Amino acid sequence: MKWAAGIAILGLVVLMAMGTWSLFPRPDVPSWEEETTAWGAENAVAAIVLGARLWDTLFEVLVYAMAMVGVRLALRPLRQAEPQAPLPETPLLRRAADVLLGPIVVFSIYLAASGHLGPGGGFPAGALLGSGLLLLALAKGAERLGGELHEPALELWEYGAIALLLAVGGGVVLLGWRGEHVLLGADFLIAVVVAIGAWVVLHNFASSRGEI
Repeated sequence: MKWAAGIAILGLVVLMAMGTWSLFPRPDVPSWEEETTAWGAENAVAAIVLGARLWDTLFEVLVYAMAMVGVRLALRPLRQAEPQAPLPETPLLRRAADVLLGPIVVFSIYLAASGHLGPGGGFPAGALLGSGLLLLALAKGAERLGGELHEPALELWEYGAIALLLAVGGGVVLLGWRGEHVLLGADFLIAVVVAIGAWVVLHNFASSRGEI
């Protein structure tokens, strides 16, 4: 195996050297203003990440989803045989969850819906919604919240959102889909995947350690 690793390292060195010496053909880079206008967006970052480089973003989502699967499989044997009782909730924490959950959900939707117009998008929207679930878990207990969220249905939502994201990527490449509706759809689907993934990590770690 050492000779195989040596060949792989040598190949990487050769590729890096070719890139450094400009031996690869480099096509002309289109103007970012034209790319943004073509997608009907005002945020150039969203137009490039969810348009011109959509497949790169999709692979990032797939890596994230694979990490969630790894968390499920790796922590499942470590779950406690007898789950501990959740910590007694305090009125302050419960009140904070009641007051803040609504604004968190609304702002998360706003970030996903306006990502093509300014800073925001699916990733921060999903992370914000995941933080709202964390707040609820602190107030109510992770196991109780997990029962209320119907986790088997959440898994279907997660895998369905990934499948739809791949379909959007296929439509962009094969059918030439363009426009702000494509960016909006991708942002909302990414937000769903990220939010559910955040809950998967939270609940599995809480179940194995019994700290929430």
